[in-house]
Order: sequence, then C-alpha cells, then structure tokens
Amino acid sequence: MSWQWIAIAMFIVAVAFETVLCGVCVRWQRESTQYQETIQEANDMRDQAIQALGVIAADSAMEQLARDEQARAYEALGTYTYIGSCKVTAYCCESYEHICGTGDGLTATGIPVTPGIVAVDPEVIPLGSTVVIDGQRYLAADTGGMVKGLHVDIAVPTHEEAAAFGSQVAEVWIIPQEK
Repeated sequence: MSWQWIAIAMFIVAVAFETVLCGVCVRWQRESTQYQETIQEANDMRDQAIQALGVIAADSAMEQLARDEQARAYEALGTYTYIGSCKVTAYCCESYEHICGTGDGLTATGIPVTPGIVAVDPEVIPLGSTVVIDGQRYLAADTGGMVKGLHVDIAVPTHEEAAAFGSQVAEVWIIPQEK
C-alpha cells in the first residue's frame, strides 16, 4: 500500500510540475512575441528614418545643383563672380560707440554707414565691389574686425534690426568695380 501512495504522490508532483512548466512556457512565448513586435517596430522606425534621410540627401543634392547652375548662369553673363556660401550678419548705422561698430558713423572707405553698405574681408571681396545677396545689391565699402573670410556684414538702420537679423548663410556674388 505504501508504494501506491508514493506513486500517487509522484503523479501529483509530476502533474504540478508540468502545469508550472506549461505556465512558464506560455509566459515565455508571450514575452518572446512582445519582444519580436518591439524589434519589428524598431526596424520599421529605422527604415523610415533611412528613407527620410534619403529624401533629405536628394533635396540637398538638388539644391546644390540649383546653386551651381545659378552660379554658372551669373558667371556666363561675364559680370558676376560667385564667391560662395557666406556667413551673413548685420550691423547698425547708428553713430554712437557700441557693439555694432566704432561709433563714428564712417566706413573703412570714409563714406557714411548707410543701409546698402556691407562690410567684407577685402582679401575675399574687393572694396568698391557690388555684392549680390538674395538678389539684393550692396556696396562693399566697409570692413570689420570680426568680418574675415566668407563673411559679409550688412548695414541696417537700427541696432534692433541688426540683433534680429542674427547670423545666416547665403550665396554671394560680386560685380567687381570697373577700373
């Protein structure tokens, strides 16, 4: 009789163990499915990001081609020279000493600072040149301590306008002064 009780006890232990194992297996399968779904979502997001990056790269390439074509068109006219993408900032015409300038109201060439004047690096853009930025023409008649290389500083009427202008990047052409 004791062997029968032992057999029944072993049977109960086996059934309980199998029930626990089945529960664990079901939970692992559920978690595995959730992990697979999470991995698939991450892969989908990665694919979307790669696709968006491709669109951005194509747009950038098209913009560069358009800039190159515009530069060739201007240069074909024989009077425009493409300088390149330049940092463009602004300074004010107000004639008192502050952050925008010396305060004497005169450019490096001796003419009054007025809207339509730009400060340039004379090693890049000769003084006296006409500078074309976004279709607007300016006279390169000033220099500035911070205006070096591919940098153009546009004179605007007020300090508030100069501060609001900030720092931008634009394509710059020049029409050299005639000798």
